[in-house]
Amino acid sequence: MNIKEFEKKFKKHIKLNIDLSNKTLLSFNNVFKIIDLLNKKIKSNKKIFVYGNGGSYADASHFVSELTATYKNKNRKGLPFYLLSSNLSSLTAWSNDIDFNSYLQREVQSLIKKDDVLILISTSGGNSKSNQSINLINAAKLAKKNKIKIIGFLGNNGGDLKKYCNLNYIVKSKNTPSIQENHKLIFHIICEIFDIIY
Repeated sequence: MNIKEFEKKFKKHIKLNIDLSNKTLLSFNNVFKIIDLLNKKIKSNKKIFVYGNGGSYADASHFVSELTATYKNKNRKGLPFYLLSSNLSSLTAWSNDIDFNSYLQREVQSLIKKDDVLILISTSGGNSKSNQSINLINAAKLAKKNKIKIIGFLGNNGGDLKKYCNLNYIVKSKNTPSIQENHKLIFHIICEIFDIIY
């Protein structure tokens, strides 16, 4: 690849993210509702559980670490955010002996109480027909049945998951890296606000 080809790819990627960030400005009220719900749950001593597959799992881990440890404010107290499926012994045992797609559902049943919150991150939004993110869909169905509040950070048009979520932040794009980068922008805004509040 020569410098001209690189410049073209570089500018295309940056422009796509600028365009999505400009659209994010229109989501102000929606993001505020998500922060407001999380803040009320924290003040009520409830727990917030976070999960995604693949790159979204990495984003979930990053998000949780900045809230339980630190973001910028080193004096802020740790907040009750938990990364689901972080016990690899349990995950691999259940996946090997039973089924991977039902393990997250198992954690919802065993760990999450009625007034807690479940945050699901999926760039596709899940699709039952094409077998995309079935584990998230199964978990969302059980959480909704158990009257657990669900927040979706989704891509595409929200997929199947959006109908199970109480609140959604949907990046209307099919470009996975751009969706992930936009989700991270919102996660950092949430961290920024909680650094001020707590």
